[in-house]
Amino acid sequence: MYVDVHSHLTHDDFAADLPDVIARAEKSGLTAIVVNGLEPASNQRILELAAQYPVIKPALGIYPIDAVNDIVDNLPFPIRKFHVPDAIAGIRREVAAGRAFAIGECGLDGYWVGEETFAAQEKVFEELIGIALEFDKPLIIHTRKREERAMQILAAHGVKRVDFHCYGGKSKLALRAAEQHGWYFSIPANARNNESFRKLLKELPQDLVLTETDCPYLAPVRGERNEPANVVGTVKLMAELRNWSEDQAREQIWTNYKRLFQVGSDPDGEAKA
Repeated sequence: MYVDVHSHLTHDDFAADLPDVIARAEKSGLTAIVVNGLEPASNQRILELAAQYPVIKPALGIYPIDAVNDIVDNLPFPIRKFHVPDAIAGIRREVAAGRAFAIGECGLDGYWVGEETFAAQEKVFEELIGIALEFDKPLIIHTRKREERAMQILAAHGVKRVDFHCYGGKSKLALRAAEQHGWYFSIPANARNNESFRKLLKELPQDLVLTETDCPYLAPVRGERNEPANVVGTVKLMAELRNWSEDQAREQIWTNYKRLFQVGSDPDGEAKA
């Protein structure tokens, strides 16, 4: 069984053929696709998709740039305007009602926005951490150019159930965080073409590695649309790097997924939250 713990199937790139994308994923052996929210509209759409497709597991979040939508402008991409406190309250309601599988994505970003946004980003991040801790849900973390600060905040709150998605910081920092805190790191499908991702795939503690796509981004072939089925290639690469069989790599990642997300199995082996 394969898993994609970070995807964006609500993206417009999937509007025309989403059923086919999901069918290809299931045919490839995926039994869980965690779809991550960015703001209220995508969070709502994810809940709708999860109701329609059992393979989809809804993660509700606020992307760090969206978290400061009221104070940023002139970005190279559009961001929706919404009232952040209302969005946080909405996430809490859905989590309390048992409709959310995880919190995310959320975190900190210093790549697209400047220092003037950092305090506001951190406030939203900490509020979402509070929800995750209150309801014992895992956090799926986006952090870009602010990896160390995100780790400091998580450590200060004593958060244990964490996955750093598409980690782009220093490998030594990631390896230390994994060893010290038991945090997980999910490796994208373009790892074969990325030295840092290959290093993490090979050197992280084996019980803290997960697979993701961040689709439609980060495809194995640059310029193509990524999709969940491509995690199969990442599992194969992990097996190559660690001198394992593909079965061993797949089973290890599936075990890691079940542990972080506290998923059990029914007698037929299907994932159950």
